[in-house]
Amino acid sequence: MVTARLLSHLTSGESVLGEAEIIVILLGVTLIVALTSRRLRLPYTLLLVLVGLVIGILPVFIEVHLDPNIVLFLFLPALLFEGAWNVEIEHLVADWLPILLLAVPGLVLSLAIVAVVMHWGTGLPWLLALLLGAMVSPTDPVAVISLLRQLGMADRLRTLVEGESLLNDGVGAAAFQIILLLLLTSLGQTAPTTDISALMTILNALWLMFGGLALGLAVGWICARLLRLVDERLIEITVTFCVAYGVYILGEVIHTSGLLAVVGAGLVMGSYGRRIGMSEHTRVGADAVWEFIAYLANSLLFLLVGIEIGETHFTNSVPSILWALGGVIVGRVLMIYILTPLHDFVARRLEYRAHRKQEPERFFPLPHPIPSTWRPLLVLSGLRGALSIALVLSLPTILAQRNLLIDTVFGVVLVTLLGQGLGLRILLPRWPKEETSL
Repeated sequence: MVTARLLSHLTSGESVLGEAEIIVILLGVTLIVALTSRRLRLPYTLLLVLVGLVIGILPVFIEVHLDPNIVLFLFLPALLFEGAWNVEIEHLVADWLPILLLAVPGLVLSLAIVAVVMHWGTGLPWLLALLLGAMVSPTDPVAVISLLRQLGMADRLRTLVEGESLLNDGVGAAAFQIILLLLLTSLGQTAPTTDISALMTILNALWLMFGGLALGLAVGWICARLLRLVDERLIEITVTFCVAYGVYILGEVIHTSGLLAVVGAGLVMGSYGRRIGMSEHTRVGADAVWEFIAYLANSLLFLLVGIEIGETHFTNSVPSILWALGGVIVGRVLMIYILTPLHDFVARRLEYRAHRKQEPERFFPLPHPIPSTWRPLLVLSGLRGALSIALVLSLPTILAQRNLLIDTVFGVVLVTLLGQGLGLRILLPRWPKEETSL
């Protein structure tokens, strides 16, 4: 909550020396870690989590906590927009089918498996188990992407990992909101469920998942057209910044997924808007600004995540964490080894049909099979991170099992970030290069 207190002190005119010093110290720590990670050839995000754990365990800083509102508003829109801004839209469109399969039915499958494992293994009520599944199902591949780039892995592999995360963050957040509404209704905190309210719940679910993306695409297109009327680098870069945060706020105001809105706007602004509305000089400047914003947001976020986890006591929650980890791992393995073969089968059938009938070019390109040797890498790339922590910290205090859910999510995030992240670091350099450069 340091950032929140800092902002409140700034607006009230009080002294902010203590909070400002902590922020400067944290920035200094991120810089040292980034320089150290280059020598160790480790993803700096993983090293930041480790350093954050040490800070959290040792009483170095007092009252340094991660505010979910700060994560959801300050960090995630910037990271999602930067990811969508820099993604190669042609690569994303070329692999639209596997990305869609992994981000939507894949997330639902993972959510359901975690819920089943938690209900049967710990006796957690179904709605709470589903809620936990929604919180730990979205992936956070920041550490993976940086590692894939560092080791020169295939662009297509990076596109699959990044594209899945861009979409499943919004889908996971929407699922979380829907299940939480049902849970609060069952606890008597909202109006009783009727046939009409059940229908409204379904409509709200569709609005959350599709309304946000549509809003982002529309806002991105309008702003991209407006950029053609301006030829001033700083103003154009400021427009992109305002779009990233403005479309998130607009999505929250109209009760749809602000995260998906950011993704949609970033995709349009980063491809169409950058091409038609910006000069080469402006594009270079915008890329540099967003690269710095993403670096700063990632550095502070992963350090704060480590601190928050380090301050958590897992003693009484170890069985729940182990069951949740089992569900997450099984869910990830099943979704990869069920959905990617399904995708490959469909891709081969469509290719055969198109070749046989000599069909004209489609609006969406034909999907191509994914190398089976990528499947273990796709399994290990399913790290959990900041969104999971932000969602669990935003749970209302009326939930009796809130502390258990917090401990469980923190444990899952810690193990996947360090376990799978370090596993990839050890595995990838030994992976046959011809299998990752297709």
